[in-house]
Amino acid sequence: MAAMSEPFLEEQLKRIKEMTEQLRRLRESAAELSDAVERDRTAGRSDPLHDIKDFRSPSERRPHRADEHGGRQHHRQTSRSRRK
Repeated sequence: MAAMSEPFLEEQLKRIKEMTEQLRRLRESAAELSDAVERDRTAGRSDPLHDIKDFRSPSERRPHRADEHGGRQHHRQTSRSRRK
């Protein structure tokens, strides 16, 4: 009976080694993916315009009156008076 169990145990040992190798490769792959995700996350945070200097004067940076209201201008009254 001991002779029959030895090939079985060898087969099980072989399977364990193969599974251990697969697990090692999966862990390496997961680590590489984690690194890639972190690089993408870091790259996504950086604004390409962040290092651009704004040379406009402070008065040029202030929004115009029309811009304060979402760019809307009150043309309705003007157009109504033109229709009459």
